[in-house]
Amino acid sequence: MKNTAKQVLACIVCWAAVLAVCIGLLCAAAAVPNDSIKANLVKSAEKLASDNPHGKTAGNLYHSVRDNYADAILLGIAANIDSDDVFTSALDTKYYDDGYGAAVGILETVDGKAANTDYTRYWHGSLVLVRPSLMFTDISGIRIIGTVIIIILLLGNAALLIWKKHIAACVILLVSAVLVQFWFVFTTIEYMAVFIVMLAVLPLYVKFAGNTKVLTIISAGVGTLTAFADFLTTETLTILVPLAMAFFITAEKGEKPDGKKSLITAAKCLAAWGACYLMTFGAKWLLASAVLGRNVSDIAFSAAAERLGGTGDLGLSPFELFFSALGSNFTMLTPCGDKTSAVWALGWVALFAAVCYFLLRFDTRRLSSPKAAMLLIAALPVVRICVLMNHSYLHNFFTYRALMASIMAMLGLVWYRIGAGQKKTLKKKK
Repeated sequence: MKNTAKQVLACIVCWAAVLAVCIGLLCAAAAVPNDSIKANLVKSAEKLASDNPHGKTAGNLYHSVRDNYADAILLGIAANIDSDDVFTSALDTKYYDDGYGAAVGILETVDGKAANTDYTRYWHGSLVLVRPSLMFTDISGIRIIGTVIIIILLLGNAALLIWKKHIAACVILLVSAVLVQFWFVFTTIEYMAVFIVMLAVLPLYVKFAGNTKVLTIISAGVGTLTAFADFLTTETLTILVPLAMAFFITAEKGEKPDGKKSLITAAKCLAAWGACYLMTFGAKWLLASAVLGRNVSDIAFSAAAERLGGTGDLGLSPFELFFSALGSNFTMLTPCGDKTSAVWALGWVALFAAVCYFLLRFDTRRLSSPKAAMLLIAALPVVRICVLMNHSYLHNFFTYRALMASIMAMLGLVWYRIGAGQKKTLKKKK
């Protein structure tokens, strides 16, 4: 009990420290003079206004959708931050929209129109990159900067894994990223935050694989970063992919998996990540309410209820929405131009299952991974899709990328045999 209390305290300290740094960086970004970003805000708004809010970037592929609408909102918030009132405007996140779209609203904001749309439910931590970048480039340049960062991080992780002779783990990471078409993340600023956080923290999970206490504290910081930077896109990637990698590293050391210990490690890391993720949101609402003199949590909870199961004008019952959310997200793993295709989705699942069965049946390596922990990691993105079914259905063109963790866990489960192979081999030797 005493050790548990110490670990909880360590996670809280980590949360507070990481959040304090994040708030400091956000205030620093807010301090960038408004006049210095005005020209590139106008250029960005003109580009965004001329594009389809949700246009496909690769032929008819639905998963290639670029979310210009989300980026327009982000730049609208950046435009409404007052560099003369840093702390308040960093918390009072809002933008202007007169019905012609958030992109046109940026131009109105630059001309002096006051914001009329509240968006205080998120931290919008990506402004830490966006506002300083607007001093010397527009939306296109910022997307290129994000792309370069992700590529460097991905290649850096691959090089690290190869250098440490974790070749299989490296291959599984890269294959999983390819199967969710990670390159389409480069089209939209709001897609990038989760991938940057995920890849940035991955080396820590490699280094401390097998150390439950350290991984739990790291997960607390990662949950904080995720809530600060993400726009509710594929948030679970930041914990599930690094956690799966930690188990792969342990497997590649030739250690026999301790199923119970691995499951406890996964549970502790997930609990720390989840608690700090929620606490970071709560801190935003409390701080914003205190500074602005009004309760902003009501708006946040209303939006959350809609994301969970609101059917709105979708024309679907909750039962239909549940299966539509699943089907539409699995469809995005295929080269399909439709939002949902049962044939493509089931075909992909069948093919992937066949590959996994082949590896499980004919592969003879004696390394192993923890079965229960791997299944938990594989299941959680699917659970997330089902729980946030309204959001997952409407935004399936980016939420499906959360399945990268599921793919990674399943590939790892069959590549690193789960112990049965070891026992059979040992019996034959006797």
